[in-house]
Amino acid sequence: MLWSAFPLLFLGAQSVVAKCKCAPTDNCWPSLSAWDTLNSTVNGKLIHNQPLAESCYPGQDYNAQSCKDISNGWHNSSIIGLDPLGYSYPLFDTCPPVNTSAAKGQACDLGNAPVYTVNATEAEDVAAGIRFAKENNILLVIKNTGHDIVGRSQGYGSLMIWIKYIRNGLQYHENYSSPSGCRANWTGSAFTVGGGYVWREVYYAAADKGQLVVGGGDSTVGVIGGYLQGAGHGYSSHHFGLGTDQVLEMTVVLASGEIVIANACQHTDLFTALRGGGGGTYGVVISTTIKAYPTRPVLAHRLSVIPLNASLATLLNVSANIVSKYPILSDAGFSGYGTMGPGALLGQSSQVSALYGHKFGKMLPNNNASIAASIQQAKSVINKHLVQDLLPYNGSDFRITSEWTLYPSFKKYYAATGGQPTVGISNLLLTSRLFDKAALLNNEQKLEGMMRTLFSTHTNRTLSAKDTMLYLCLVGGGKVLHPEPYTSVHPGWRKAYLLSEVINVWSEDASVEEIKKVKDDLTFRKMDAMRALTPGMGNYLNEADRYDPSWKEDFWGENYGWLRSVKQRYDPDHIFWCYPCVGSEYWGEVTSEKGYGPLCQND
Repeated sequence: MLWSAFPLLFLGAQSVVAKCKCAPTDNCWPSLSAWDTLNSTVNGKLIHNQPLAESCYPGQDYNAQSCKDISNGWHNSSIIGLDPLGYSYPLFDTCPPVNTSAAKGQACDLGNAPVYTVNATEAEDVAAGIRFAKENNILLVIKNTGHDIVGRSQGYGSLMIWIKYIRNGLQYHENYSSPSGCRANWTGSAFTVGGGYVWREVYYAAADKGQLVVGGGDSTVGVIGGYLQGAGHGYSSHHFGLGTDQVLEMTVVLASGEIVIANACQHTDLFTALRGGGGGTYGVVISTTIKAYPTRPVLAHRLSVIPLNASLATLLNVSANIVSKYPILSDAGFSGYGTMGPGALLGQSSQVSALYGHKFGKMLPNNNASIAASIQQAKSVINKHLVQDLLPYNGSDFRITSEWTLYPSFKKYYAATGGQPTVGISNLLLTSRLFDKAALLNNEQKLEGMMRTLFSTHTNRTLSAKDTMLYLCLVGGGKVLHPEPYTSVHPGWRKAYLLSEVINVWSEDASVEEIKKVKDDLTFRKMDAMRALTPGMGNYLNEADRYDPSWKEDFWGENYGWLRSVKQRYDPDHIFWCYPCVGSEYWGEVTSEKGYGPLCQND
């Protein structure tokens, strides 16, 4: 819904004081005429936000067909990403479709979602939104596609700058040279991504030029934003480095409204902070240039270990053995994603209680004379280190399948093995941890002990795979281990072979007390089990636990202090705020029983 009069939807907000951001029920909240002026400034691109599922609730906006359409696409990230309030992982579902999960008679309100959105299409729109938030002391949030598990683009009583529809083109550079004259240590191919494009678009544009780029596994994730600014991993990270390692230049709108170019020659501190320091903190990136590489054939291996008569304990034992071999597979050139967990969470038949599976790939040389030898060597590694150990279980305890497929290009491989949109839900909590070689290789016994903790319940510590999934991202090793200049990712990334992610869900009818138990169990007991094997290694800040009490150390390690100084230099008034982000400790949400509320400075 575009510009309209603003009804007061928020009740019970804290009265504003000088040290708090203005909330919708405060006297300092901008008048309708002020919002009207902003709308004129951005040429009618100001949106007065309404809950996505408002048509499902009694009232003047009720519409049965609209409600049905919204319900059908509620967990489709491609669909909900078309709306400014479309989040794959909303922190609070205050207005879900009634026929999906909402209790009869439940009220429908914005909750902690932004009140207004600047639907930016150019840099000047972004600058206007920043100035308005600064002048009116309003919380400002930045959003592209809404794939953010920790909720950095949400905030009660906020103004959102939405960059999804800044689309200034995908420019291909066969031999890159910076328009600013900066002599970067790169003369290969590159793409300049001007705005809110998603990875599917850039992958396909690269393939048309016979190239590939390092991007995310989910094809609907935005290129610019949290992914590149928070490290970024994908199917080709092992071979070419992290997503943030690929960035050659960024165009940024600062808190002052100034538009600058950040690269290895100018604003180098900002450039370094944006390459690993996290999104939504230092400025709004509206254009990025990333490296591109000639595409290569990929040999893919798919392994499935499906229980027949085996217990979960036996599965954990077998899976720990497999994971302990990950460094060997990585050093042999394999990378990709593995999973352990309940069939329903993994998209398998509900008859499958729990399983291990992976989709790994090895990039092959473009030299046809070398491909045959590379394929033989790759198959030998998998058969020697994995399949031989699994064969005694096949047909009795497990059904085991080991399949090989050769793809002529990275695009063909990605389309067949990845690229599926994520299914976002609100009753989900995730935590992650980086594992180095020492934590994995020849460490089967301790890995199995850790897995027992991860797959045990918080009540009586019995093993259960009902509500837990373990996502095993073999995306380290290789080029990831080589530090790039002007990057600020957690140093643990430069030793990492595996990124392990634990996902817990709770039933939609769970009580507040039960949800808290699940959250605390993941944040502390299960996280501690991974931390015990990985001292000093850190987490992946884009796929992490919002409630992690050690987020500064876990997300950035020794880099945090320097990153905070850059934040202070470019945003001294803290116009950009998100949690948990660099500098966010200076402010805190005054939460009500609903879990959200206005933002105030901490003493």
